Amino acid sequence: MMKFTVAAFTFLNCMMLLSTTESRPLQQLRCNCINTYSGKPIPIQKIQALKVIPAGAHCKNMAIIATMKKGATCLNPTDKWVETLKEEMDKKNIKSHKLMNVTVL
Repeated sequence: MMKFTVAAFTFLNCMMLLSTTESRPLQQLRCNCINTYSGKPIPIQKIQALKVIPAGAHCKNMAIIATMKKGATCLNPTDKWVETLKEEMDKKNIKSHKLMNVTVL
């Protein structure tokens, strides 16, 4: 009976550790971008959103995902045009954020 209790206790501890991986589902503990696009620059007008996921425990590489009408594409974060695009999108988001916070008296 004692062996069963120790085995059950060990099993429950292992299951608890597996279920509490930083409050994220197991499928999100890997890189979001396996392949990245390094072709011609994508015009900023075609990009609806730009998501930047920093490197961390889930992946050693930073991920930059551009969402367009036809879908999402992972961009190569080391390309110069991607860095410029990221800066432009940041400026664009700051401007739109300021416009949204304008109060009329």
